[in-house]
Amino acid sequence: MNIHADAIVPITEATKHFKATCDKTKQLGTTFIFKNNRPDIVMMDILRYEQLFYLLENLEHSEIASLVAERKAKDIGVRIPMDEVI
Repeated sequence: MNIHADAIVPITEATKHFKATCDKTKQLGTTFIFKNNRPDIVMMDILRYEQLFYLLENLEHSEIASLVAERKAKDIGVRIPMDEVI
């Protein structure tokens, strides 16, 4: 993962200047809060979050649709009653 230097905020700065960090997040879309020189927390603008959530939902629906199509293609029409399964 590549993180642009402008999007990095040390945790002490984020804590002391939370409003400025929020403003930076709105401007950039995402900021990365670093603790001990490592990424620790991601802050994200709500619009960006909604976009990512929408993409994730669509990906899940696509995967389910592919699985259904695959199973339909392999269906041989045999059904097992529930009482035989248990």
